[in-house]
Amino acid sequence: MTFGRDDLGLRSVTVRRANLGAIVRDLHDRGSQSRSELVARTGLTRSAIRGLTGELVAGGFVTEGRAEPLGTPGRPSPLVCLRPDAAVVLALDIEVDSLAAALIGLGGEVLEHIRVDRERGHSSLAEIVDDLAELARVVRSRRSPALPEIGIGVAVVGVVRRADGLVSMAPNLGWTDQPLGERLVRVLGDDVPIFVANEADLGALAEARRGVAVGADHILFVSGEVGVGGGLIVDGQPFTGVAGYGGEIGHLPINPAGHACPCGAVGCWETEVGATSLLRRAGRSSRVEIGVQAIDRPRHLRPELDGGD
Repeated sequence: MTFGRDDLGLRSVTVRRANLGAIVRDLHDRGSQSRSELVARTGLTRSAIRGLTGELVAGGFVTEGRAEPLGTPGRPSPLVCLRPDAAVVLALDIEVDSLAAALIGLGGEVLEHIRVDRERGHSSLAEIVDDLAELARVVRSRRSPALPEIGIGVAVVGVVRRADGLVSMAPNLGWTDQPLGERLVRVLGDDVPIFVANEADLGALAEARRGVAVGADHILFVSGEVGVGGGLIVDGQPFTGVAGYGGEIGHLPINPAGHACPCGAVGCWETEVGATSLLRRAGRSSRVEIGVQAIDRPRHLRPELDGGD
C-alpha cells in the first residue's frame, strides 16, 4: 500500500492531535508535571514533548514554569500546568431533596458551585428540568463569554440508559422511563454533548480518578442518603451491568418482613438503612420539611447562590 502526500499529511495531523490529547489527559488526571515526567509517562521523545507543550502554551491550554531543583546535575525540566479556565464543563446533580450545578475547569478545578434544597414533593421531570435550567443559567452567567463550555455531565439518583439519558427507574423521585436527557437538550441546547449517568456510578469513577481509590483496579462505592446507591469498577473499568442495574444495591431485598419500598419490592436495603428508616428508628419524622423561597422564577428552590458552598 502506498500513501500520497495528502494522506501522509492527514496521518501526521491525526497523530499530533492524539499526542496533544494524551498530554492534556495526563495533566488533567494527574496534575502538573515536568516535561521529563511527561516524556516518561507518554513515551514520546523529549523534543516531541517540547514541541507539543509549546503548541499547548500558544493555544492557552497550559503554562510552563521553572520546576523545583532536584539536587541533580543539569537544568530542572520546566513544569507544565493546565490552565483550569481554558475549557469547562457544566456539571448538574439531581438528588432526592437537592439540586446542584457547577462549572468544572481543566484539571478538575471547581470554578463555580451552587447547591439548593428543594421539597421532596416537587419531583416531576418538568419541574426538575426547569429548575436545573435556572441553576445552569446562574452559574453560566458567572463565566467569561470567552471561556468555552465543552460538555454537560448530569448525575441522577436513578437507573440511566446512557445512550440517550432515559431514566428507566428512579423510585425516590417517583420516575419510570423519564426522558431526562431529551428534555435537557431542549432547555440547555445541543451545542455541546450532554451525558447522563447514575450518581453512584459517577461517584465510583470520581474516587477511582481523584479520590481514595486512585490506582485501585476493583472498587465498590456505596452512597447513602435518602436511598442507598452503589457503583462498581472492575479491572479499572466502570461496570454498569445490563441496562445500568449493575450497582443498584439499594434495591436488593434483605428483609422479607420489612417495609414497602418505592420500587415496589419489600424490605430493600435502603428501607432498612436509608435516611427515612434511620429517622423513623430515632423517633423523628420521616418527612424533612425544607423552607423555600424563590430566586427569579423557580418555585421550589432555596438558593445559596451568592457564594455557592
